[in-house]
Amino acid sequence: MKVVLFVLSVLAFLAGFGILQGSKSAIHEIEAFVLYIVSAVLFSGAAIVGAINRVAEKVDATKPNP
Repeated sequence: MKVVLFVLSVLAFLAGFGILQGSKSAIHEIEAFVLYIVSAVLFSGAAIVGAINRVAEKVDATKPNP
């Protein structure tokens, strides 16, 4: 899941960059910056999923084995 979110984040960023480069009006610039925001949210989600997975691994490692 972390990898999927990271890949989508990169794709959204690149799409925003491409739209910003070819923008002809303010609407295109707004669309590009919205894609930058989406990219930041997806990247944050990937970081959160990674942190939760690390915590879960630490909790599993500290459990006593029966």
